[in-house]
Amino acid sequence: MNQLKLRTKKLRICMLAAGVAMTAALSGCTEGKDPEENRVIVEQEAPEVDYKLATVVRGDVIRTADIRCTYSQYNGEDLSFPVSGKLVSKVYVKDGDSVTKGTLLAELSGGSREDEIERLEYQIARNQYLLEQIDVDEYYEISRRWLNKTYGKGWDETGGIEQYQQNNEYKREDYRDAIALDQQQLKQIRQEVRQSKLYAGISGTVSIVKDRLEGSTSVMDEVVIRVKDNSERFFASYDLTDSEYVKDGEQLNMVVVGGPGKGTYTVEPYQMSGWTDRMFFTIVEGGEGIVFNTGDNGTVTIVIDERENVLTLPLDAVHSADDKWYVYVMNNETGARDVKWIEVGLRGGGVAEIVSGLEEGEKVILK
Repeated sequence: MNQLKLRTKKLRICMLAAGVAMTAALSGCTEGKDPEENRVIVEQEAPEVDYKLATVVRGDVIRTADIRCTYSQYNGEDLSFPVSGKLVSKVYVKDGDSVTKGTLLAELSGGSREDEIERLEYQIARNQYLLEQIDVDEYYEISRRWLNKTYGKGWDETGGIEQYQQNNEYKREDYRDAIALDQQQLKQIRQEVRQSKLYAGISGTVSIVKDRLEGSTSVMDEVVIRVKDNSERFFASYDLTDSEYVKDGEQLNMVVVGGPGKGTYTVEPYQMSGWTDRMFFTIVEGGEGIVFNTGDNGTVTIVIDERENVLTLPLDAVHSADDKWYVYVMNNETGARDVKWIEVGLRGGGVAEIVSGLEEGEKVILK
């Protein structure tokens, strides 16, 4: 038992001694040498870069600006009853209905008084006729009396002419008073009828009808029906920044991105002489049958400047630094990129006009 332990102990000592010797040997190999001498530098060629190139070509450069517009009714009307407290007896239209000028849209109770109007019109016409007839009868009566006196026929009735004329004047006053009263009453009834009925003042589309209007009580000047004029489709912009570039009669493209009228249209300026706080554009092509909602947005594109048949490059190929423009070109000898300074003119539509520094057909690095 003791010998086994001893042998084990000696073995451990021997193993420990061997470990120390190996450590000493390794440390002795590197003593006094620079670690850098053991480093190996491997040179590796840089990978080739596959550049995309762009060619200087002739073309047109167009600079544009976008004008954001909102649809509105240049011609439209809000309708309301001029009286309060009356029952709305009938509504004849609903949202989206097309109407023509003069169409009856709604009315209040008591609005149908045609019989009264007809009776008064008849009375006025009859009394006016009788009034005129007094003059005719008086003329013939006086003429008859003077003729009888002149030719000695019958009694001398000329002495009663003044009384006769006075009596006729009384009749005239009665008729004039009756006519005036009837005219005043007729005027009042017609006014009440007008106040009780709403008519379309323009041709267009009904865009608003107050909810549950029929059977409600009228409120003076409350808008209950709105009619918009769709014969002209107007988009307006309050931003007049680029208005100087808009030409009268010029046809432009407009894009509407949402709503029932989504699409592309051809528009032109409308009544430019009246542009004070807004610009107006009206659709001249592509809007047939389209109904726009108030507030629909459109974008009108106008041309600010343009150059024709000039040297051009894609905008991605030109760069700027300190207000100077440059491009990258390939150095055929070294295969590296070189900077070449250029002069750039008009920019627009994704391309730039090259004024100087490059020739047609030259290639530059795009990416």
